[in-house]
Amino acid sequence: MDFLNLPSKKSFYNAAKAVIFPVPFRGTGRTAGMEKGPESILQASHTLFPYDVETDTDLNELALFTLEPIACPEQPHDALDDLAGQGSSHFKKGKLVAALGGSHMISEGLVRAAMTRENNLSILHLGAHPHHIDPVTGKPDTMARIKETCMVSHVGIRSMSKAEKKKIHIDNLVFARDLYNNGLNAAVDAIDILSETVYLAINLDILDPAYMPAVVHPEPGGLDWYTLNNLIRMVAREKTIIGFDVTGLVPQKQGLPAHILAAKLVYKTLIYCLRSNR
Repeated sequence: MDFLNLPSKKSFYNAAKAVIFPVPFRGTGRTAGMEKGPESILQASHTLFPYDVETDTDLNELALFTLEPIACPEQPHDALDDLAGQGSSHFKKGKLVAALGGSHMISEGLVRAAMTRENNLSILHLGAHPHHIDPVTGKPDTMARIKETCMVSHVGIRSMSKAEKKKIHIDNLVFARDLYNNGLNAAVDAIDILSETVYLAINLDILDPAYMPAVVHPEPGGLDWYTLNNLIRMVAREKTIIGFDVTGLVPQKQGLPAHILAAKLVYKTLIYCLRSNR
């Protein structure tokens, strides 16, 4: 199944500027159905028009290629190793990698893959929770492990444990309420301290539940659609984004609007990254 139902013949891969990488990984298994997120996003993308009014861009002209979904072992360690190995080949070939999750845990494997192309890599994490400490096991979570090798800034946070707050430097942390009160200016410093080359990890719970209810832990006070788009566009203009993931979708039987929103977010992020005005 191809993103936007655009054909992805094998012969198109070499010319592709970006690859769509479905990663149906459920993670630790606490939320049933998350592994179906990539398929739901791809299906929903077929309802979208390839032409984007805001940017005057036709995605038919951007040379996208949809990869086959990666086979994900149940054990996180094995799954992330496989993801890092397969993902690295696409980064090394200069492709913009757009991964569809699945669990937020996939960011770790994808960042490892991205670092095979760019050592001086920073991570911008957009989400409601910082994912530094696993709330069930108490062990380091995804962003804590990534932080061991890369600088990480968090934007949109509105829920965390006291222990997590102690572990995150205030300069790398932007609360959603700050964006509400001060607009995108609230995020400037957290973005400026990142390196020139950035990987963007987008958890769908960055959005307010009124826009995106189909996530594991809906958290009030999230961003609206246009604020999120403006934020991503700002980052794309100021930094070089070499890859991103959209994670956290929990498909629902009556959830087509949420699925379409997730697909549209992938669509818009692709455009901002590929058509940056920098």
